[in-house]
Amino acid sequence: MKANFTRDELVAKLKESLSTRLAQSLEAMTGTTQRCNVIPEPPEASQGEPGKDFLGWTATYSTGPRIELRIFASAENWRLIGKTVLEAAGLDEFDDPTLSGTYTETLGQAASAWAQDLSGFAGSKWEVAESHNGASSEGNATAWGYACPMGDSEAKVAVQVSEDLLALMLRPVTPPEAAPSGPLVETAAPSPFDLLLDVELPVSISFGRAFVPLKEILKLNSGSIVELNRAVTEPVEVIVNNCVIARGEVVVVEGNYGVRVQQIISRQDRLRTVN
Repeated sequence: MKANFTRDELVAKLKESLSTRLAQSLEAMTGTTQRCNVIPEPPEASQGEPGKDFLGWTATYSTGPRIELRIFASAENWRLIGKTVLEAAGLDEFDDPTLSGTYTETLGQAASAWAQDLSGFAGSKWEVAESHNGASSEGNATAWGYACPMGDSEAKVAVQVSEDLLALMLRPVTPPEAAPSGPLVETAAPSPFDLLLDVELPVSISFGRAFVPLKEILKLNSGSIVELNRAVTEPVEVIVNNCVIARGEVVVVEGNYGVRVQQIISRQDRLRTVN
């Protein structure tokens, strides 16, 4: 059910919820309690000459191409956030690409988690469709900022939320049209089992797993190889709702990958594979 807010109430809710998500993302990356305090006015130092003084980042939500969250930080601030996260992972040597990548990974986690809050405010499913470095200040947007304590320092970021995002959330819900009156026609009620047949479940294929220390994950870049715990001759696993239900071999069907099922897992074995 969509919540009914005035514009000011909605903006206040967005500020508060994104503050929480940013702090949670930093906590997950550093392993320590974090907080991000709302700044009414976005820090000017976080918005300078594109490509030189600041790093812009944009997350676009699946509800529309202009439904955007934009975050800006000066070089001093995104380096501070990246450095804090990497030092928490036990690293003490890093360059700007590593720092910026760590910083944007932190933003990506926060933006994805924020989608849950947006879904609750809007009464419909929201999720991040894409994210990328680069953000434009063009177009109407509501802006504010955050200050996140980092040891003896403080990292500040500027936030913009596109007006299209606010407009979509504030759009009134059109009530469904009343059904035309007429003679009642009795129909057979669907059985509970019939209702379950339309339930969608996530299906994924597992080629293998690996447990890697966080400090090694942060070193991954294009070309890195992660060794899995399954030989190339072993079958892959078909996983439904975090439960292995079958095993099979990888095939190619009209240019797309597929899996030919070779073994259905027994009920007892399925229960043992639930993650």
